[in-house]
Amino acid sequence: MKRYLGFILVAFVLFTTYKVNAQDTDSLVDSLTTIDENIRGYFPRWKVCETDLQIQIHQAFTLYGFDKDKLNMQQIEILAAPRSIDEEYSEILTISCGEAYLNSVEIEAYIPAKLVDILAGRREYLGRTPSGKDYCFVDIPVEIPVTSSQAQAIVSYLEPTNVTHAITISLFEQSLKIGNSGFWLINKIGNDQIGYHFWEAGEAKAILKRPLYANKDPKTRGKLPYLINLYVGAGYRITSGINDESSALNWITDRHLNSGPGGKLVAGLDVNMPFKPEAGLHINLELPLKSTQDEGIDKYKYCMQTPGENVEFTPNNPRNGQFNIYGVAPLLRSTGQIALFYNWWLDEKNPENYLRFDLGLAYAEVKETAIFDSVYSTIITSDGVNGLKTYKPDEFGDWLYMKAEYRNQATWPFGASIQYSNQMFLGRLYFPLLGNWLYIEAKYSTPLRGVRPYEIKNFFMVSPVIRLTI
Repeated sequence: MKRYLGFILVAFVLFTTYKVNAQDTDSLVDSLTTIDENIRGYFPRWKVCETDLQIQIHQAFTLYGFDKDKLNMQQIEILAAPRSIDEEYSEILTISCGEAYLNSVEIEAYIPAKLVDILAGRREYLGRTPSGKDYCFVDIPVEIPVTSSQAQAIVSYLEPTNVTHAITISLFEQSLKIGNSGFWLINKIGNDQIGYHFWEAGEAKAILKRPLYANKDPKTRGKLPYLINLYVGAGYRITSGINDESSALNWITDRHLNSGPGGKLVAGLDVNMPFKPEAGLHINLELPLKSTQDEGIDKYKYCMQTPGENVEFTPNNPRNGQFNIYGVAPLLRSTGQIALFYNWWLDEKNPENYLRFDLGLAYAEVKETAIFDSVYSTIITSDGVNGLKTYKPDEFGDWLYMKAEYRNQATWPFGASIQYSNQMFLGRLYFPLLGNWLYIEAKYSTPLRGVRPYEIKNFFMVSPVIRLTI
């Protein structure tokens, strides 16, 4: 019974895909052999990666008369009819090669029966008894449809704009898209813009992203719905990463850098050019809200180093001779970037491949502070102390900011990026584990100059990513 219900479902879907003109026989045939793009994701599909079969299929499309510019031998997809459990093989409904495809009637007329049997798994290809298809192929799960819903032009795969609601949860970032408002609530750990990811920076930030100006260009507003986006938020200290031997993350290198007391103001702006929305200007600024003058702290929540011989109170400091400096804590202070960016989808009609380039300037400042115990509390300060260093840009390499990102939204969505900023290299990679909702994301950073006292030579971190969309 299930078998007949499956064929009835296929026949119904195929029949209702297009309006049929009863007086036109050709239109009737076409309507019964065309699959609506909206329901493609519910049919069994796979991509052919066997070179010999790719060549044969490509040759069949060429002989049929398709424009060679529309054919792509590396993008051959088979779509089959659903089958019941007791059926061993699927009936092939369409074969696509790049932008061109053949329906079931055309397949029977122009594709050799032997080749069709091999593609369906009814005939051996490699000379051994197969359990189904015995050639190189990649299944396309129902959860990852290669249709307009997936291969739609978006700027960030983990922060998609082509859905109503989206939630992304990882150790690096947690984000929430609020309906169709265009608003995002984002919490980020670390400061990736200057190369200090995860807890290496000793800080995190909570940000509200909101659109200010909608894109009215019908050609580009699908992929870039807004021309101006504003970011406003606050940075805050994190205490993780200091001697975490007893935690579940004890395998990660301990950090040496801190965020200062009092938090930060975080603000930014993305401006896409009205005449060329793919290009634009990015501005980001993070400023501390408190200076480092005599702040009371919990000394067990700060990374510190043994002070050098030249670190001491100034002669006119009243604390000189009464208190001893027992630690120097480096604090990450002001940071910022200003950069030009360009978003590039290699094929506008099928935006499976995406590139983004950023080029501009970056600023990062780290200030050493002294820690000592007073009568009633532990004090952190940078006033009245000699021998403390301030690290900030003093050569061209310190200012330069460059980033390149690639994303693929085909059968197996993944993305990667490399960044040079603050003379730090930062690499990022993510790829799916299960369907379209569970990913793995990894980040690696290392200084491309001498390692400063507060930096980690090789810092690697990996995290699962849950991505849910509605």
